[in-house]
Amino acid sequence: MIINTHPCQTVVDRTHEPLGPGWLRRAPTLAEQREQVSSHVWRTGANLQFRDTLVQAIDEASEHVLLCSFLLADTPLADALIRSSERGVRVYIITASEQRLDSLIHDQDDFGKRMVEQHKALLARLAGKVRLRSAEHVHAKFLVIDALAHKTPRAWLSTANLNKALQESIELGVQLEENNARALAECFNWAFWCEARRELHGANRLVEIKGPPVAPRRPDHDQVLATLQGSYDLRDAVIAMIRSAHYEILASSYGLDADHAVINELMLAAKRGVRVCLLTRPRPAVANAVAKLAAAGIQVLAHDKLHAKALVADGEALVMTANFDAFGLDEGFEVGIKLAPEPAAAVEQSLREWMDCFPWMYRANATRGEHLGDFCPADKGLRDGVVRVVQYCEQKLADVEAHDALSLESTPGPQVQPVDAPGELAQKVTQLWSITAPRLPQGATEIKLPQHKGESKPLDLTTQPVAVPVYQFKGTKYIVVDPTQEQEQVRDLAQKLGARLVLERA
Repeated sequence: MIINTHPCQTVVDRTHEPLGPGWLRRAPTLAEQREQVSSHVWRTGANLQFRDTLVQAIDEASEHVLLCSFLLADTPLADALIRSSERGVRVYIITASEQRLDSLIHDQDDFGKRMVEQHKALLARLAGKVRLRSAEHVHAKFLVIDALAHKTPRAWLSTANLNKALQESIELGVQLEENNARALAECFNWAFWCEARRELHGANRLVEIKGPPVAPRRPDHDQVLATLQGSYDLRDAVIAMIRSAHYEILASSYGLDADHAVINELMLAAKRGVRVCLLTRPRPAVANAVAKLAAAGIQVLAHDKLHAKALVADGEALVMTANFDAFGLDEGFEVGIKLAPEPAAAVEQSLREWMDCFPWMYRANATRGEHLGDFCPADKGLRDGVVRVVQYCEQKLADVEAHDALSLESTPGPQVQPVDAPGELAQKVTQLWSITAPRLPQGATEIKLPQHKGESKPLDLTTQPVAVPVYQFKGTKYIVVDPTQEQEQVRDLAQKLGARLVLERA
């Protein structure tokens, strides 16, 4: 039987191929489901329970409100600050400087850019109603209410900026005990009077300020710790907790500096047998640090919206505003609080629940065969870097023309590298192509064969067992085959003439 086209396929097994360092999805990305963990510990979420707690506290303030936030762009909080000011409460605020914020716009996502613009607009609303100062190195987030000698102060530390992060990010908030609230007020006073550089003197008008007439007491506490200019109490406390751990360390940080001392201490802890788990956000900025941590045997999990900073070492807990990097622990204005046993247990519980449900797991050497579903390379962002590992995909190859119209099934296939479909990585690729029969070229003409040496006349094909015409085109002879011919005889004749077997023109 003569066929025009012979369909072919082959399956290329790619299960052994490495995915490269990156994030494997192990669960769906979910928003926070439980917001108040205990009487003194919150997780941020859609119900805004922690934000509403801060608003209520500001509305209840009788003398002082001290607020610090890298970014401030929450309207209900701003309204509460204005209400307090209008009833005679003195409101003091520290934020990051506009120079610092403007430097971030180029490498922030659209959400970050929006928050910076909303921050600037909110400051314009507060102008003339509060006393606001800024400094380039401010990154802390906290609120202190009525921290005077004759009052019972209240204070809250937040890992979230006071903006949409209170609703959309994975964050922690903790209420401090009375003595720690006073200590946090001292941190605020020091930063406001000694480290701030500019003060808001009208809408969009920040002016340089001089030092205070009398410097406040420099903070020095065992439980409320700060990164101040020339002081690294917070960093030292983090390192001491890691070094003292014997059994387990749970850590959470949005930012990770691969060369920072804290990263090195976590690696050393893992190498001496301490179980270490790190929670972070999957993004290119943490890729180098995550690779080092994973190589040391540390489990690294992530969430699309994680921003919380916390450390739990053998049950002892510290919640802070600093990332595990130089800006947070060496250069910025940051604060952290060592927690009493009850809130420490609530923070540990939160980290463990996050470990169970966080959607991303880092692997440096996973293969295609070990995973099905979403994968994000470590050097890519979740917005445009996620691809999906699938079991199968098809790759359509160009048709191959056989040399011989009677040999389609024995014609070798194309040697083409397997290619994935856009946005997919296939464990197995089915390559599809067809072998097509060659056809008589346009312009080929029928010929009379010349007389061979020793023969008295030209070869008469009509006297052959198979009577077929012979054609020629550009020096090549062709014999057209059809179903009525005996194939073996046609093959023999083509071999004798050095001709190519083809089908009629299309």
